[in-house]
Amino acid sequence: MPSPSTKTKSTIRHIRLIAGFILLSAFVIILYGFIVYEAWVLHSIGGVVVAVILVGILLALWQEAKAIRADSASRASRREMLLDFIAVLGGACASCAISQNLGLGPVAGAALIGLLGALAFPKHSVPLYCGSFVGMSSAVLLASPAELYLAGSIAGLVYLIAEDALNGFGGKLGTIAFSGSLLTGLGLQKQFLISPVPSFELASEMIILSVLATVFTYWLSTVRKHGAVLASSAVGLVGGLLLPAIFPENGALLAVVVICASFTGMAAPKRFSSPLPMLAAGLVTGIIFLYSVPVFGGTGGKLGTIAFGASLAVWGYQKVYAQWASKEKADQ
Repeated sequence: MPSPSTKTKSTIRHIRLIAGFILLSAFVIILYGFIVYEAWVLHSIGGVVVAVILVGILLALWQEAKAIRADSASRASRREMLLDFIAVLGGACASCAISQNLGLGPVAGAALIGLLGALAFPKHSVPLYCGSFVGMSSAVLLASPAELYLAGSIAGLVYLIAEDALNGFGGKLGTIAFSGSLLTGLGLQKQFLISPVPSFELASEMIILSVLATVFTYWLSTVRKHGAVLASSAVGLVGGLLLPAIFPENGALLAVVVICASFTGMAAPKRFSSPLPMLAAGLVTGIIFLYSVPVFGGTGGKLGTIAFGASLAVWGYQKVYAQWASKEKADQ
């Protein structure tokens, strides 16, 4: 029989797991809810498509909620948790410095931090990469170091709470970063950037790039065994440096699409066992990215939340189909 102390610790871990699940679920639903509205305003067909994707997210969250178990929570020490928190905050500051002070832009800034973390600090590469997404926020949204520290600290706390929730879905780290950036922006009554939805001609290129970047990142991560952080940051860095140089007019936006899709490709094999569902997730990512442009512009972590929702939606429908097929086979 476990001791009272062990039981108390297990209860605390279970509460943290549930709280993390609720937080991640809330932020992805909030973003996708606004995107549904924007898509519907533009044209009803787009609204229906995004609404169907949102239903897939809800199906996935329902499946995951039923599977929450106390023993699935990690047993990290206080020292490890402190180091993870520092890594998130440090990643935010370093990414922002590279992006704004060195003029490389948010995509290259976040990708460089991810690459550095994967190569030099592999044990803390995940929280470092998570924090780097906070640093992708616009200078209008997080206008001072104090505001950046606040957003990074919130993201660091959410990281510690949600570390064990909804693992294996691409974009989870971005959703954690989104929580810090969004809450800071709303709390300080900051102005979000507002941009129009891209043209149809550019949209087709963006969706194609999204699919390619998603599948290639997944291949690098799982087939080539480079790991999710290294794969995503490498794809993001190549896109962030090359696309603006090759396409001066739209290259910066295309680079954002590429790194967004690379977050989708960070999904674990336990969620997606083959590239085919990742292709579908990449397609969903591209579609959602288009309609998301006017929503919460300049918020760090928004791209990851788009990827998180796309991964959840495809997995949700895949899970429901598998259950239906299994039931049909059993009834025969």
